[in-house]
Amino acid sequence: MKKRLLNTVLPVLFAAFFLWIAFGTVDLAELWNQIGEVTYGWLPGFIVMLLLSHFLRAERWRMLLPAQGKGISRITLFSAVMLGYFMNNFIPRLGEISRPVYLAKKEELNAGNLIGTIVAERIFDLLVMLALMFFSLIWLVSDPQLISQLLGVDTWNPFYSVLIPVVMALLLIFLWVFYRLLLFAENRISVRNAVLSGIVKFGRSFGEGMISLRRVNHWPKFLLYTAAIWLGYISMAYLPFYMLSLQEIYGLTFNDAVVLTVVSSVGVSVPTPGAIGSYHLLIQQSMWLLYEIPLARALTYATVVHAVTFISITLLTPFILWADKASGMKRS
Repeated sequence: MKKRLLNTVLPVLFAAFFLWIAFGTVDLAELWNQIGEVTYGWLPGFIVMLLLSHFLRAERWRMLLPAQGKGISRITLFSAVMLGYFMNNFIPRLGEISRPVYLAKKEELNAGNLIGTIVAERIFDLLVMLALMFFSLIWLVSDPQLISQLLGVDTWNPFYSVLIPVVMALLLIFLWVFYRLLLFAENRISVRNAVLSGIVKFGRSFGEGMISLRRVNHWPKFLLYTAAIWLGYISMAYLPFYMLSLQEIYGLTFNDAVVLTVVSSVGVSVPTPGAIGSYHLLIQQSMWLLYEIPLARALTYATVVHAVTFISITLLTPFILWADKASGMKRS
């Protein structure tokens, strides 16, 4: 009970702390005036990009599923992905479990295997994010030291740049060896205890999901999906520039949207409900440090973009789940 309470309360406290820092640096009256000046012509395109990115994520996920999951309908996969983001809006990381559990129950698939595919997907996206971060530091930021300070890596020992890839490689090797050991235990060792047997079977199915990238039989298509997903995310950072004419007044371009996408990915990874607070603070500080955009204006951008994303997912997901249920009734 105490652990569950901590898992619920701590993320909220983190969110409140980040919000306190972000909003404490601006005059609230000025912030309100900035919000009143926002134009919403960019909004339809933003919502389309949001839904399209999540739809493509569902299609890419299909390529990681076991053979019996390849024929799942698009609306069901899309519903599972949207449910994951919906749950993350309220409880950090719960969506990573809700998505595979929803699909497992609806399609009678192994939940452990599906959870493993989510982990594999996240590891792959982490590598993509690191590649984008490296690209941004080298090519897109005039002063890489600023973004290094922003992300808190300016004080890192150069040894870390070698250590991190090595650790990730060792982690992948460990997971593969662990999976092979579970496979050996299930096939060669008789486990009579029902609970222990269940743990071994779950571990094996989870391990199979973890190495699900081997199921990808069309890598160009998988990489194309990945590029399209991240292009959608970058577009979701770029289109809101038009809310306050940031592209006109401060000269922000699509390249700057790439940088903000990298920063926001770091903010989203912080365990707060729906990235509340962490997203606001990192986006505000990055726009101020990198592009000299006033703090109130930068926070207006962060506040409106986050609110639109949160509200869109919260309102649209129930309709998408209903569509999935209705589609299933028609098929039956």
